[in-house]
Amino acid sequence: MTLLDEITAKCSPALIASRDFDAIAAFVSAGRKKPSTREIGNGTILEVLGLTVGNALLDVINTVPDFRYVKPLVEQGRLTVGSPLVQATVQALVPMGVLAQPQADALCALGFDPDPVTAAQVTQALIDDGGNWIGG
Repeated sequence: MTLLDEITAKCSPALIASRDFDAIAAFVSAGRKKPSTREIGNGTILEVLGLTVGNALLDVINTVPDFRYVKPLVEQGRLTVGSPLVQATVQALVPMGVLAQPQADALCALGFDPDPVTAAQVTQALIDDGGNWIGG
């Protein structure tokens, strides 16, 4: 999806027609996120989930053979929480009863950074190189 597509999908025609690029950027930016390269470890897991649930998750990571290569990453604070594989694995722990959905969501949220749009990007999306309005 291009930024123009995103603008037209999220903004009302009146907002787009106003040509208030700052307001359009703020509206499009709300809730916009991108995967991060943040790495987490034992401490972050305990901080986010609390001692009881965090310890239970770490016990699973430390004892379940499928997580044998995850264990050193977590111990070293090098588990990339924004990775699609890590995100899917955390969500897969919910039906297994290891985590509740809000806990999985809290861990997964660490894997995303805000991805705001600037007024300059909005301007570039809505006005072509010749200065013509293409915003609809």
